[in-house]
Amino acid sequence: MIDPDGFVVFDYDDRTVRWAAAAEKAAARAADDPETRLHNLRHGKTWFVGVDVLPNKTDGSVMGVPLAGPWQSHVPDLPMHAGQVSIVYPGYPKRDADQSEANHRFRITRMAAHVDGLLPEGPDRQRFAREFHAYILGLPLNDVSAAPTVVWKGSHRIMQKALREAIVDQDPREVDVTDAYHAARRIVFNSCEAVQIRAKPGQSFLIHRFALHGTEPWKRPEDGRRMIAFFRPEFPDPMDWLNQP
Repeated sequence: MIDPDGFVVFDYDDRTVRWAAAAEKAAARAADDPETRLHNLRHGKTWFVGVDVLPNKTDGSVMGVPLAGPWQSHVPDLPMHAGQVSIVYPGYPKRDADQSEANHRFRITRMAAHVDGLLPEGPDRQRFAREFHAYILGLPLNDVSAAPTVVWKGSHRIMQKALREAIVDQDPREVDVTDAYHAARRIVFNSCEAVQIRAKPGQSFLIHRFALHGTEPWKRPEDGRRMIAFFRPEFPDPMDWLNQP
């Protein structure tokens, strides 16, 4: 169970920092590999997307170091996918050549706020549920405070209610939720506080699967890069995704 705010930040844990140290080494190798960089850099080379880049096993372990921490008693026991390594560089976000001005502005002013798993498809970018996450687990891999993850406090309740009302008892994969999603997102922007999550290696944070979240632009005079590993294990049944608390 995640905090009623829709997210929780856990304190430093020795087990988690050992895992983060191993994962940082593996993530750095991937991020510095020319071929991997070519396929993962976005927004003027200021964001390394890093989906499925982390070479972890289904128990989350990396290089023989187990994935463990205080979040485990709060989430269902599900197999882990290859983790995302999200890396943000100074200047994020720059505008890509094929990116619209409106899209770029949304990334700056609204931190590209989104609910994971609702993917835009087709020329009209209609939203459909395609990934049925149980939760979002964030694990900082280095100590850089710039470009933190941002979560809209309490937004998960608004977003889940809107999607339930749009889908009802239909197969979630078959329902165009574009209008419901955009309307609920507007309500969130007008009624929920945007909260920065600042955490260091050894800490961890959980985000509710329906919480609206994004990444703040790089504003601080820091060098280097901000690295966070994300896990989003999926429910086998899409209706659990829709209806579980």
